[in-house]
Amino acid sequence: MLPVNTPELIPGKVTSRSLQLPSIGALFLIGDDPDSRQWLSQHAARLAQLHAVGLVVNVSTIAGLQSLRTLAPDILLSPASGSELARRLQLQHYPVLITESTLTQQPSL
Repeated sequence: MLPVNTPELIPGKVTSRSLQLPSIGALFLIGDDPDSRQWLSQHAARLAQLHAVGLVVNVSTIAGLQSLRTLAPDILLSPASGSELARRLQLQHYPVLITESTLTQQPSL
């Protein structure tokens, strides 16, 4: 299960764009890093409203995963590789929210 390493994805800026992914629901990608922690804390309420599921694409330890879960206790966070999503959506950076119609770092908009 751990560690999870997604070499295709690193923390950084993501330009919002439209998507057409029927039935994907809402999911987001984060890592065990300061940028992801800040983003998760800032947007936890909105992510919970969306019933978003979090994929932790870069995390080394159970302690790191648990500390992320503590920031958003009402949101499911699972360690998982983001390699396939990165390739399909041409992503290089996270944190990011992916919905049926949008890819964004600003889920409150």
